[in-house]
Amino acid sequence: MLARADRATLAGQRNAALVLLGFATAAQVSELVALDIAAVAEAEHGYDVTVYRKKVRKHTTNAILYGTDPATCPVRALRAYRAALAAAGRTEGPLFVRVDRWDRLAPPMTRGGRPIGDPAGRMTAEAAAEVIERLADTAGLTGAWFGHSLRRGFATAARAAGHGPLEIARAGGWADGSRVLARYMDDVDRVKNSPLVGIGL
Repeated sequence: MLARADRATLAGQRNAALVLLGFATAAQVSELVALDIAAVAEAEHGYDVTVYRKKVRKHTTNAILYGTDPATCPVRALRAYRAALAAAGRTEGPLFVRVDRWDRLAPPMTRGGRPIGDPAGRMTAEAAAEVIERLADTAGLTGAWFGHSLRRGFATAARAAGHGPLEIARAGGWADGSRVLARYMDDVDRVKNSPLVGIGL
């Protein structure tokens, strides 16, 4: 998804951090854009990111670890984006902000001389979802891609890697016994645990 993103630009760095952090935290786009810079703390393992989980109505702190591939490492992407934000004069407030077509922090929006939107330039959930859809389209990925794709992708990738439902639920802020999460698990398990595996076909 990030293969064609221009990570030399502020917008490209933001988009890479948004996608990789969204995947690593299994966040809904509304939870992702609600993050402030203060919610992201440097740690020995990379970062600790505190996300407010709307479904369970509580904050969770996710340990964001270094990835094995620098191109898809959420820690490196987040560090590069935070450095670019600081260079643009932004060290507090929303983490994911609007960037204009000249690759600058977008000024506050007005309509008829009256302010609209977030005065601090926070992205909307719809804008974050559009970033995900646009990156998938540019990369030539097939299928339907939405803002929720990062969350679902985390669940299925973690299950395919052998992680249990309880640790996946805790990492992603799913409620205990979530039927939605169970469906994601079934998508993986019906293939991984198929009785056709290992019978000599």
